[in-house]
Amino acid sequence: MNRRRNNNKYIFLAAAIVGAGILLAAVYIVILYSVGAIEIGGKSKLAEVVVPEPAPETSQSSDTPQEYEPTAPPEKAPSESVDPASDAPSTAPSAEKPAQSRGIIVIDPGHGKSSSAMSETEKINDGWIYNAQKGGWGEWRHWKSNTMWNDCNGSGCSGRAPQNGGCWYPIGAGDRDTEPQINLNNALAAKLYLEGMGYEVRMTRSSNNTNPSMTQRLKYCYPNLDTTQPPDADAFVCLHSNAGGGRGSYYIALSGLYDQAGISPDYITSGNALGQSINSRIVSETQLSAAGSNGRYDGYPTLVLFCKSPITIAYMEIGFFDNASDLAVLNSSSDAIGKAIAEGINDYMVSSGKAK
Repeated sequence: MNRRRNNNKYIFLAAAIVGAGILLAAVYIVILYSVGAIEIGGKSKLAEVVVPEPAPETSQSSDTPQEYEPTAPPEKAPSESVDPASDAPSTAPSAEKPAQSRGIIVIDPGHGKSSSAMSETEKINDGWIYNAQKGGWGEWRHWKSNTMWNDCNGSGCSGRAPQNGGCWYPIGAGDRDTEPQINLNNALAAKLYLEGMGYEVRMTRSSNNTNPSMTQRLKYCYPNLDTTQPPDADAFVCLHSNAGGGRGSYYIALSGLYDQAGISPDYITSGNALGQSINSRIVSETQLSAAGSNGRYDGYPTLVLFCKSPITIAYMEIGFFDNASDLAVLNSSSDAIGKAIAEGINDYMVSSGKAK
C-alpha cells in the first residue's frame, strides 16, 4: 500500500515537471515570434522590413572611366586682418574678381600715422627704406626706365622730380595731423557706395595706425599683393585734402613722361578723365566748389604714385582743411563726399567701357 502511494507521488511529480517544460517552451516560442526570429505560417516578421538598395553609380560617359574625386572642403569666408593697434579692419585683396564684380577699384586714403610715431619695424612693414646717404627713411620716386618694381636707386630713370627735389622721397614729407582722418572718412564712405554698386574695393589702409609708402600702396593693384602677376585692378584713386590758403576741390593732372613698363598708351588721358569725373561729382553734389582751373591742377605731375603706378590713377585734393568753410563741409559731409567719389568713379568706368 505504501509502495503504491510512493509510485503515485513520483508520477504526479513527473507530470508537473513535464507541464512546466511545456509552459516554458510556449513562452519561448511567443518571445521568438514577437522579435521576428521565427516564421509562423511561412512568413517572417523580419521579412516585412524593407532595406533600400544603394542607388546605382552614374558617370558622364559610359565608355569613359571615372576617377574618384574627393569632395572639396567648403571655402572659408573671406577674412579680415586686424591691426593690433586698432579695431579697424584692414581688407586684404582677393585673388580674383568676384563673379558679380563690375570691376576692382583701389582706394588710397592719403597719408596716415606720423613717421615720428612709427617704430623701425612699422616703417619696414609699411614698405619704407632706410638710406643713410639720403638722411633716413623714405622711398625712390621712380622705377628704372622701362621696368616695373625695379627701384631706380637714383639713376637709370627719367629723373623727373619736383622743383628742388630729386629721385628720393623722404618719409617725413608725408606727415600730416588733421588730414589722415578726413581722407579715411571719405575713403570708407566711398568704399561702401562702390560696393553697393557692385565693385570690389581694396583699401590701402583702413586705420590711422599705419602709413604705407607709396610703393607699398601700389601693391594693391595686384592679386594678393603679388607683383609678379599682372595687375588686376581697374583704377587707383588717391584721396587727399589740401592746405595752403585756398578753397575747393580739384584733381592733380598727369602730364609729360611716365616711362614705367606696362602702362597703357592712354595712361595720362585716362587718369585725367577719371580725376575730372570724380571732381565733377564732388562739386555738383556737395558744397565744395571747383578749385584750380575748373577743378584741375597742372602744377605737380611728378608725384611718386604717378611715376610708379601700373594702372589708371587719379589723385584728388578734396577741399582745403585749413579753410574754415571747407573744413566744416569735410567734417560734416563725408558720406556725401564718398557718394560723389563713388559715382564719379562709376561714371568713368561706364563711359570708358571698363565696367562689367
